[in-house]
Amino acid sequence: MTKAIFFDWDGTLVDSLPMLFRAHNHVRDHLGHPLWTRDEYAQAIVYSSKELYPRLYGERAEEARNVLMNFIRENHLKELNVLEGAAEMLEELSGRGVIMGIVSNKTHEFLGIEVKHLGWDKYFGVIHGSGQAAKDKPAGDPLLHALLHHPAKPDIKDTLYVGDMESDLSCGKEAGCPVAFIRGTARTDELIAQYKPAYIVDNLTQLKETLIDFVSKP
Repeated sequence: MTKAIFFDWDGTLVDSLPMLFRAHNHVRDHLGHPLWTRDEYAQAIVYSSKELYPRLYGERAEEARNVLMNFIRENHLKELNVLEGAAEMLEELSGRGVIMGIVSNKTHEFLGIEVKHLGWDKYFGVIHGSGQAAKDKPAGDPLLHALLHHPAKPDIKDTLYVGDMESDLSCGKEAGCPVAFIRGTARTDELIAQYKPAYIVDNLTQLKETLIDFVSKP
């Protein structure tokens, strides 16, 4: 039995959320909409922009997506910060031969660029961004799709998904995959009660210990 660990990206291994917050408000300013507060933004991005923007902006959804993509393209590598402990954790897991992948709602193009920019593509058998499956998170489709396209073909029963947002908890639940949840959102306690993740951690130091324990168990 070979264990596998699939990770969310933003807020889990890297921090580009401040840039993404500015990017979405750049779009709203362009369209003449009120700017989001942090709380409003956090609630909205349960969905990817591919699925969210048609609901928000109707006929102007394509224009809005183009404005968003241009902003991100110009800024995402300049403001990509690795979370403390992430690199060491991935190196440790890789050294143990753990099967790993990324499942994110970030646009697939930008996700691949960021992973390669950090030199982390060597860790992941599959890098799965928005638009690769029939639905994005919070549906379970992206995780199931990524498992099918990983060269190692890991079994969902032996896989753990790691994330920090409701979309990650929902994705894991719909896919039938246990989740390791990183605390941090304003609704943490509510989300834990609703989704009952298999593991709950406060930071990547605790996460590393949890993941090593997960892959070490028979």
